[in-house]
Amino acid sequence: MKGITGRAPGAPGLILALGLVFALTPLHATEDSEDPCQQGSAMAAFMCQGPLWKAAEQELQGTYDRVMASLKAYEPALATELRDAQRRWIKLREQDCSLYARNRVQGSPWTGFWESECHAQQARARTEWLKTFEE
Repeated sequence: MKGITGRAPGAPGLILALGLVFALTPLHATEDSEDPCQQGSAMAAFMCQGPLWKAAEQELQGTYDRVMASLKAYEPALATELRDAQRRWIKLREQDCSLYARNRVQGSPWTGFWESECHAQQARARTEWLKTFEE
């Protein structure tokens, strides 16, 4: 069997070939990564966005729970109003983010990504608004 140079590989050639295989293996493994943030498809981007959306929702819920507990203790009427306002806000956010995503990429598989990104952004903004009750 002849190598690249036209002659049969000896021990140095075999070592060099094996070295190249091992050196290139991590690069190949990176290309086949299961990390959705590295894949570039609409579904992968949506999966990548998921943890960001979840974190924003968890912070929103925690802030809402703290504010509600405080209002229930000191201003029960405001707690009721905030609960009702929060319910209306959730419905409005659902409609707004759906409309935003469909308008941005109508009929595209990227709709879910843009909708989840909108939800996360809206959750962060609402969290900051709720924090004003804690001041």
